[in-house]
Amino acid sequence: MNEYPRLKLLALCLSSALFSACGGGGSSTDSSSAASTPQNAGASSSAVSSSSASSASSRSSVASSAASSSVASSSASSSASQSSDASCDTLANRIRSTSVSVSNASVNDEYTPTVIAPKSDGSSLLTWTDASAGVIKLANLSSADKLQSYLPDIAGAQVHAALTDSRGAVLAVVANDPDIYSSSYCYSSATPGNYICGKMDLVGIDSAGNSRFRTTLTNKTNVDSVGAQFIWWYGHTARLATDGSRYGVYYRGAMSTSKADGTSGVDIHAGDTLAFVGTDGARQSGGWDWGCSHSWAVRIAYNGTWGAACHGDAYPNAMQLARLSTSTATPSNLQWLSDTDATGRALGGLVPITGSGFWMNYIQTSNGALVLKLAKLPNSGSALSTDLTISGATNLDSTYPFRPYMAALGSDKLLLGWKSGGKLVLAVANASTGAVTEGPLTTSASVGTFQDFVTTAGGDVVWAHSDGGSSIQVNRVAACKLN
Repeated sequence: MNEYPRLKLLALCLSSALFSACGGGGSSTDSSSAASTPQNAGASSSAVSSSSASSASSRSSVASSAASSSVASSSASSSASQSSDASCDTLANRIRSTSVSVSNASVNDEYTPTVIAPKSDGSSLLTWTDASAGVIKLANLSSADKLQSYLPDIAGAQVHAALTDSRGAVLAVVANDPDIYSSSYCYSSATPGNYICGKMDLVGIDSAGNSRFRTTLTNKTNVDSVGAQFIWWYGHTARLATDGSRYGVYYRGAMSTSKADGTSGVDIHAGDTLAFVGTDGARQSGGWDWGCSHSWAVRIAYNGTWGAACHGDAYPNAMQLARLSTSTATPSNLQWLSDTDATGRALGGLVPITGSGFWMNYIQTSNGALVLKLAKLPNSGSALSTDLTISGATNLDSTYPFRPYMAALGSDKLLLGWKSGGKLVLAVANASTGAVTEGPLTTSASVGTFQDFVTTAGGDVVWAHSDGGSSIQVNRVAACKLN
């Protein structure tokens, strides 16, 4: 889908008092209007310890190469670019991009991201949307990010998240839902670009790719009816986390409400839903049917407490982390950047800190310029416990949608990423203090606006990216040394 018409609508929504014309909260919206341009974002569900990284000792070097080799292209020469462990390779020598040959891969965007889910043995599951067949493709990769085997296709239009466990894997899949079809709102002039009136499914498979369950999380109410909740032409995002006994599925969707002016038809709003599903595929209680609105991005992680973060533009007009001590608990909300321009901020990764909170990086506007922040969000309380400015993150790309990236690296570090001059820049921070210990390092690694950094069982960070066609790039940053 072409993003530019939606950005124009976004400018209208946020430059005037027209929230009622764009969906959300208790206000009304014309169903032909887009919600504010949403933004996907990722979060690693791997917890980091609170121990400090070792002191810096070996200077980072500059390197560049083709696929399956180091992809760092330049590095800062400051003391912050030194390695945090003398026994480990420099950051520049710990980066690798591997080309995986596929067929008909979709171009990565908000609706068809390429998703990678590491396994406990060091291998991983790669999944993407087939551009021509309209199905979800899956493949097993080795610990060296090489193609090992394909798994059976999954019916669906988009895959947005995946995670693996001892049972196999679960995937958040969007599919068209003919049971809720409306001639007024589905596949009509009211829905330019993407016309889907769809459902969000959690699909469980075993290690061979055989189906274990397929649970629909949206309801089966027709889109024409008040109370319908579904996936419309905007707001296709989902993220997953687990506590070992259940899966948390946090996704963005749409809801139909009565028209405020009393005329026929419905208004369609943009928001988000948090659902819990047992490992047997049964829907569980807890979470919420309707959360942030409009919801531009969602993250979810678990550290003994569930954390679900959103980027809101109206209800609330803030960044928000909802914390649930159990899956059925009433959420406790922490908000920051309240009543600020939603187009001048963006969420990055959400990394759980075992038992004590979450790290999150985000972008905000300060004195007219974008700055990268790194915050520690506690399990309770109403304020950020740490809020640092990453001073090495300069000249951030400012064309919206923009976003930062983050995941746990090893047991005591964080890998931070951001875009500058169209290039991905990486830095390593101490997972106890948030202080940058390596980088910034400008790389040639490919990454899309809607890709995630994900932590492997061995502590490396991986992400996948496709420009469409016959290959997918799997990028890896080793915690210490590349295998």
